[in-house]
Amino acid sequence: MKLGTKIIIWIVLTVALTMTVHGYLSIQQDEENVIRGIRVGMRGFAHAVRVALRDIYADHQNIAATQDFARAMAPRGNIHALIIYDLEAQPVAISSSLNYPDDFPNMDPARILELDPRPVLRNKTAMEGYIRDRRTFIYYRIEPIYSYRGEAVGAFVLARHGAGLVASIPERRNRILGTSAALALVLSVLVWIIVQRSIARPIHRLIERVREVGRGHWQQRIDISGRDEVATLAREFNLMSEELQNSYQRLMAEQAEKLRLEQELRRSERLASVGQLAAGLAHEIGTPLNIISGRAEHLLRRARSADEMKNNLQIIGSQSERIAAIVRQLLDFSRRREPVFRQVDITALLNRVKDLVEHQIDKKSIRVKITAPKALPSLRGDAELLQQVFINLYTNSIYSLKPGGSITIGVEPSAPPEKRLSANGAHHGVRIYFEDDGSGIAPENLGRVFDPFFTTKDIGEGSGLGLSVVFGIIKDHGGEIRVESEPGKFCRFIIDLPNAALEAKIHS
Repeated sequence: MKLGTKIIIWIVLTVALTMTVHGYLSIQQDEENVIRGIRVGMRGFAHAVRVALRDIYADHQNIAATQDFARAMAPRGNIHALIIYDLEAQPVAISSSLNYPDDFPNMDPARILELDPRPVLRNKTAMEGYIRDRRTFIYYRIEPIYSYRGEAVGAFVLARHGAGLVASIPERRNRILGTSAALALVLSVLVWIIVQRSIARPIHRLIERVREVGRGHWQQRIDISGRDEVATLAREFNLMSEELQNSYQRLMAEQAEKLRLEQELRRSERLASVGQLAAGLAHEIGTPLNIISGRAEHLLRRARSADEMKNNLQIIGSQSERIAAIVRQLLDFSRRREPVFRQVDITALLNRVKDLVEHQIDKKSIRVKITAPKALPSLRGDAELLQQVFINLYTNSIYSLKPGGSITIGVEPSAPPEKRLSANGAHHGVRIYFEDDGSGIAPENLGRVFDPFFTTKDIGEGSGLGLSVVFGIIKDHGGEIRVESEPGKFCRFIIDLPNAALEAKIHS
């Protein structure tokens, strides 16, 4: 529910409740005023009756005159009734108005005649009251009659039929209720108009502007009029929008500058990498070319024996193969083929790669330890590409190790991303730890070891493509590789390989 609607409902309910209470109190007050008017009039009338009866009845005991007085005070058709009692509570005179009940059907003579004057005769004090039901309203007073000497000689009952006055109360009640309802309606309409103009519409405009700002239209502003809280909120919103626009422009300028600097940095890094690659290739290819050139000149100077010719040609051939290997490495990096997934026994593959590099391991007397559980998850991958990965890692470790160093390779079931777990929690991948205790990698170089052309080896000892190729192959298998190192203590590569078939099913 909108705020403006809530405010209108609460104010209207408050106004309605207030007007209802006011109307109820007004009706009660009006009824009390009517009854008070009857009471005051009756007290004055009773005083006049008491004075007259003191002369006629109390002092002279003139019963006939008393009866005439009663008939004169309340003749037929009069709204008043008068009954005079002696000290024995026996009626002495009754007004004519009580002898004709059809004149005022609602003023039942029997109910007035049933009024008991004995408490007044006994206590010598006046009393008053009402006879009231749904159709009847009679106000009465019972007062003692005293002589001039102050002796009580009787009592009288003076009653008045007030149905006419009381009957007007519902009409006045309806008028008060109608007036209150009309006033509540008018106030509600006024409140609705004021809330709509002063609160609901400004807040609606503010919400629309906030939505526009949320869509990126920072230039949105709110027209401000007035000095109330809503205008203050709109003013603060305009200030916020202006600050957001300025911040956005600064951010865009900073991003543009950052992008420009990153592009320049990449360009510089590419130039540096190309220069580094060129230097490495110049040395890698230059050395065998120099050997080939030297051997060719040596053969051209004079005739050589068959054995000498064969030896020199073998050297030229081996150096040519060295150049071809370097070119193939560059081609493998630039044109990496898609893996062909087949079932792979990862433990057997690691042992086979160890056999391939056995001569390099023996040359430095390096200790190699491979640990793997007997039961490993089924793994599908490209055995040739994974073999290239492990050969490059072996080569990298062997280069960094001193004679007598060690390489530790561990294999265990793993599922780093939760998606590699089956419904029953089984693992669907392996984790491979490839660690050596060589010179390690400096902290500032850890983030660059997989960058193309990056190498810490001397010129001619490496092109910086080996670990980049490793990184690409692992990614092509849907896996992850990261490096941990502490210079002078260890270097550890951690490889997570999923079951390629399962990965393909998940991604599909």
